[in-house]
This record gives sequence, structure tokens and C-alpha cells, in this order.
Amino acid sequence: MEIERKFLVKNKEKVKQLIEEYRDTKKSITQDYIYSDKLTAIRKRKIEKNSQVKYIYTVKTGRKGLSVNEFEEEISEDLYNSLELNPNRISIIKDRYVIPYVEGLKIELDVFHGNYEGVVFAEIEFKSEDQAKSIHMPDWFYKEITDEVTNDKMSKGEFKYMDGLML
Repeated sequence: MEIERKFLVKNKEKVKQLIEEYRDTKKSITQDYIYSDKLTAIRKRKIEKNSQVKYIYTVKTGRKGLSVNEFEEEISEDLYNSLELNPNRISIIKDRYVIPYVEGLKIELDVFHGNYEGVVFAEIEFKSEDQAKSIHMPDWFYKEITDEVTNDKMSKGEFKYMDGLML
């Protein structure tokens, strides 16, 4: 089970400072969708960090509020390359920085490239929905978009923005 909240970040100076401070945590992610409908999303990810590459297969299903059932498995490069992409989708390309936060939580700062160049999100995964609702969010978070924007919707081109801000 994954329980997360997602926020748009527009403070460019804060983003630059965080990227510099947490540059050692940087992962470059290319995410492509294989299948999705109203209940299920199936994707594959290529994750590069420190010259190491991992390939991940993910199934998400049954989203309710902040929670979604998630199954992830590391797969081989050959299997990754054999999985056909949905031709109606675009790749999601981003750099992710991991920032320690309160109560052992981590903020994942996603800096997008390609079709979404300039967009920055911050996500936090929680241990429970109660914790997700009670934790104070940093003041540099701009607007909560948990219910509005998913990477699945972004891959369909359904996320509209200008100058890094959602319209």
C-alpha cells in the first residue's frame, strides 16, 4: 500500500538550494506506461544512480483517497526492453532528490525534463492516512495536487502548465 501526498513547487531558489544540498541522492528516472484504465496503471522505470541502472516493473490499482495498492519488482534489462509501450503515451523523465523530513519521512523532489521541463513536484510517502493528514508540510510547498495530477495523467498529456505552474 502506498500513501502519499503530492505538491507543486514554484520556489526556484529553494529548488536550486535543495538540488545542491542533496545532489548525492539524485536518481534519473525514465518512466513509461504499458497499460492503464480507471482502476489500474502498469508502468516500467529505468532508474540511474551513480552509474548503476535498475529496471522496475510496477502495477498500481485500487486508488482510494491518498492510498493505492502498489506492486513493484526489479526486472532484467532484457525484460524491460521487451515490454511494449502504450503508443498513445509520452515518457516521463525526471531527476529525483531525496530529502529527510520529520518522523523519519522523506520528501522526494522531482525535477522534470522533456515535455514537462521546468515542473517540480514534492511527494511524501506516509505510514498511514492519519499521519498524512496530521504532518505539517514545509512552507516551500506551493499547491497540493495529490487528487489532480498523477504521472499516469502526465503520460497522457493531461497535465497543463506554464512556467512550471499548473493551469
